[in-house]
Formats: sequence, C-alpha cells, structure tokens
Amino acid sequence: MIFQFIRFSTILRLALVIPIVALFCLAFVISFFIINWDPRSQLIRRRFPLYIISSLICIIFSFIPLPEIIVGNFWLFFIAYCLIAVITSFAIKYITFKVVRVEKFYQISDLERNKNLLEVKNLKVHYPLIGGFLKRKIGAVKAVDGVSFDIKFGETLGLVGESGCGKTTIAKVLLGLVEKTEGEMLFQDMAIPPNYSCYLRQKIQMIFQDPDASLNPRKKIVDIIADPLKNLLGITNEIEIRRRVLDLLTQVSLKREHMDRYPHEFSGGQKQRIVIARALACNPALIILDEPTSALDVSVQAQILNLLKDLQEKYGYGFLFITHNLAVVSHVADRVAVMYLGKFVEVGSKEQIFSNPTHPYTRALLASRSEIDPYNQEIKFVIKGEVPSPIAPPPGCTYNPRCSSEFRTKECEIELPHKIKIEDDHFIWCVNPPKSMQSTIQKSEESLSAK
Repeated sequence: MIFQFIRFSTILRLALVIPIVALFCLAFVISFFIINWDPRSQLIRRRFPLYIISSLICIIFSFIPLPEIIVGNFWLFFIAYCLIAVITSFAIKYITFKVVRVEKFYQISDLERNKNLLEVKNLKVHYPLIGGFLKRKIGAVKAVDGVSFDIKFGETLGLVGESGCGKTTIAKVLLGLVEKTEGEMLFQDMAIPPNYSCYLRQKIQMIFQDPDASLNPRKKIVDIIADPLKNLLGITNEIEIRRRVLDLLTQVSLKREHMDRYPHEFSGGQKQRIVIARALACNPALIILDEPTSALDVSVQAQILNLLKDLQEKYGYGFLFITHNLAVVSHVADRVAVMYLGKFVEVGSKEQIFSNPTHPYTRALLASRSEIDPYNQEIKFVIKGEVPSPIAPPPGCTYNPRCSSEFRTKECEIELPHKIKIEDDHFIWCVNPPKSMQSTIQKSEESLSAK
C-alpha cells in the first residue's frame, strides 16, 4: 500500500512538473526573440535574467483561473498562454529601457586637445603554429613584437612599412578583432578590456581601404549610416535618424538627395565620404584609417585627405593613419612610426623623419620613392632581398640581411637592436647607426648621463 502511494505521488509530481517546465521553456523562447528584436537590446549587458523573469511571470499568470472554454481546449489554452508571454515580454522590455541607462542622441562635440587619447605599451601579437602528431605548439608567427606608441587628441600618427610588417594587425588589436598576446593598451587612461564595451565601440571607429567592400549594396545610404545610431546609441525615432544622417552627410560635403540612393550609384570618392560619415556617426575620439585613399584616383585622394584634415582641426579627432604612400604621410601626419617585421625601427615627428632619416630602412624607403622626372626615369634605389619570414626571423637585427649601410658589421647578426635617442622625440632601434649620426647620438647620450 505504501509503495503504491509513493508511486502515485511520483507520477503526480511528474504530471505537474513536465507541463510547468514545458510552459517555462515556451515563455523563455518567446521572451528571447521579443527582447532581442530591438536594436537597443545591445545596450543591455545582462539579458539572461530578463528572460528568466519574464518566463516566471508567465508561469504565475498561467495559474489564474481561465474560462472553461479555454481550459478544456488545448489549442485555445496554447494561444492564450502565448499571448500572455508576448505581453509580459514587451512589458519587461519597456520597463528595462526606462530604467537601464541608454545612451542618448547628441551632436558632434569638440574634444580636448593635446591630451593623451591612446597609449600602447609593449604590444605583442603572436599567432601559434600547431603541428606534429599531438598537435602541439611548435612555434609562433610574431606579427607584432613589442611596439609602444601614443596618440593625443587632434594628432595623427602615420604608420608606414612594407606589406606584412604588422600594421593592420595593430589596428585589429585596437578594435578588439584580434587578441593580444602581451602588452597594455590604455584609452583615455583606462585599460581596454578583452570584451569591448558599448562605449569603446562608439569611441574607436575605422575607415576601411576599399569603400566598395565596406558598404552593403542592398541598403540605402540612410540605412547604412543609421546602423551605428541604432545599434550603439539606441536611437529609434525615424525623423531624428534622418536628421542626424543629413547632418553627417553635410559634414562630408554630400547632399540631401544622396540619402535614399544605393552605393552603386556613387563614385569611389563619394563612397569613401559615406564611409567617413558612418565612422563619425557615434562621435568617436579615435579613428583608425587603413589605406583610406589607396583605391581612389589621385585627385580624389587629395579631396579625401583635405576633408579628414578639416574634420580633425574642427573636432579634435585622433588618427592612426596606416599607409604605404609616404607622400600621403607627409601631408597628413604629425608623427611617423616606421615598422619592419613586427617592430618599430624609427619614430619621430614628420619633419624629423623626412628631413633627417637615420635608420637604414627609413633611408631606403625614402630613397625608393618614385619621382616625376621626364629626363631621368630610372629608379634610383631598390631595397635588395625580400622580407624575412616572421616564423623564423634572422638572428640579431631582423633587417641586417637587406641592410645596405656601410656600417653593417657582424654584430648586427648577433646583437638585438637597442633604442637610441637622436634628438627630442626622435628614436631609432639599431645596432650600428650611420657614421653621420654618431656625433649627434654621442651628444644626446652625454646630455642624458649629465642629467
């Protein structure tokens, strides 16, 4: 008799628990889709508790006495319960958006000049190489190997070097697209976390190299520029969005009639202006430009560069300008960092790099520039050899197999380059710098020892 009672109570519990669990799961799925069916849901950090609360409220409401016509019919009960779940989810979402702090719409504002915007210390990005029968780590590709730099508000840092030296990898790390191996990154004196917050996604934007590939051909321009306004600022009012998009297009010298066109109806320069307008939508502080003019005509390049300089002078943006074109760097950059095989070889102001290049690689890059001369069409200088593999770089100075300096010695093949101060804010990483620089370097070292 006792065993029959226990068995009956177990069956009764299962008969009660299984429908409740099924109703909970149904309400959870409905609340998941309704709460996420809004661009502003990205601004809510923790959405899982909202699903749980909405589902529990639906379970409580299911115990309210319903009319017999609904209780006796499974499908009517199912429809009624789904309606309760939908109404509850909408109510939870509405209350959340009223209580939780959501970033409000604001106009482009001026930024504080000459203050630290970004500081990078000893940044390293190594990609592991997996091989062997046990799939163990057998090496690493040192894409970025210990670089340090800083950018101030209203300043442009030009990052130059050959293809494959790690320039774009630095940009990807700053955007959170690639995980760093080692180092520290500070944005406005605050450490950049591995998981980017909504605030950082607003303040760090990027302008891509190919405007055709970075614009969705299925969307109108107003929708393309409105995406960051909806997803990052939580703006949903259509009138406000169109007004904001028109303001941004005006900033980049486009007109009202361009709002409702598709990307294929624009020229290359106009597309790049649209990309710039999208990057400015969230009022960023740092803009990363990865070869923004390489796909454009020369005349259009000048327009885009002048537009970027005007915007920077007006609002105080900080630029990280990645390019191969030294003429572009001399036009837009305030400081220049020359990169080779994952490391900096020379850093200084624009005037110092172009008027007083010291490192052999910097000199080789400047000597390799092509010039318009109808009477002398020969290429004056070509860097010999190829860039070594980052998997197995040469020992000592990584540039020594291609170095054409007359002061290259056996020490360059053994010793690692060390940081040498040429003058204020002008540094190189070398083992044996050119003889013309020896007296200058000696004077700077004596002044440092005297201090």
